[in-house]
Amino acid sequence: MLSWFLRFTFLVFFVFSMFLDFEFLFLFLNIFFIHFFLGICAIFQDYLHQNEIKIFIIFLTRLFTFFMFSTLLELFF
Repeated sequence: MLSWFLRFTFLVFFVFSMFLDFEFLFLFLNIFFIHFFLGICAIFQDYLHQNEIKIFIIFLTRLFTFFMFSTLLELFF
């Protein structure tokens, strides 16, 4: 019972501190979107074999990632 309580309180404090500490939130969003972009690019490079399509899809992924990051920054800041 105590283990569950400690996990729950840690999660609650972590979520509140994440929304209150803007530097942490900004760092977390950067790491999340870099991880997302690199993962999607790796998938496209593995499964797409035509270079023109691969470059275009990676460009669209970069554009989408930038758009989502800027939207979330406007939402939080």
